[in-house]
Amino acid sequence: MSNETRFLDLFKKLEKHLRVEYNQNSYSYSGFMSTLYKVKKSNKNPNINNKHNFDIIQQASQIRNIISHNNDVLIPSDRFVNEFEKIVNKICDPLKVENIMIRFSKLKTVTLDSKISEAINLLKEHGYNTIPVIDKNQLMGIFTEKSIYDYLSIYKNESVNKHMKIRDILEAIDLNSDPRKYFEFISRHASIHDAYDLYNIDMKHRRELLLLLVTENGNKNEKLLGIVALRDVENALLN
Repeated sequence: MSNETRFLDLFKKLEKHLRVEYNQNSYSYSGFMSTLYKVKKSNKNPNINNKHNFDIIQQASQIRNIISHNNDVLIPSDRFVNEFEKIVNKICDPLKVENIMIRFSKLKTVTLDSKISEAINLLKEHGYNTIPVIDKNQLMGIFTEKSIYDYLSIYKNESVNKHMKIRDILEAIDLNSDPRKYFEFISRHASIHDAYDLYNIDMKHRRELLLLLVTENGNKNEKLLGIVALRDVENALLN
């Protein structure tokens, strides 16, 4: 396959994806660059917001226009087509959440009978923001560096010490999102773009989403399969 044919196939793939994916699954007939700028402005895809990638896509659009009018003037190089292909594949064929999640078997967790000091030490030792609380293989809640403060905000006349057990402050770390929500559930089949979008929406509303909890279909009552932090999503999108 010639570089010209390969390039045009890639461009057509990207164009179709952007027109459909970012127009509520309805094909848009707006110009390619106007669609691209619309996606960039929405901040929904860091691959497109990345300056280098955006410049490559802009160059690709110019090359496509030239080839369309006179295919004897310009033939894209191997290097350019290879780089363009990587970008197109990241945008059009993103990894799934299950490809980047930290699997349940590898998670650092505590139980309801663990002492608060154990959870705090785990946070400090591994540099985590959150620790899942597991009881009989069931997710009971999420312990964070603010869990003690959250408990005291609920029970203003109570006190907390490091020898207390996690179950003693369960109401501040369970899955009912009270007093604040640190997590969302997501399906293992969701794309990493879907995962990024959840974090992006959260940032716009200035909430404190720290973690995505991965289950089969993204439902709360399903078995926890793994977790995904924002840094996991960003690394997968940009590397």
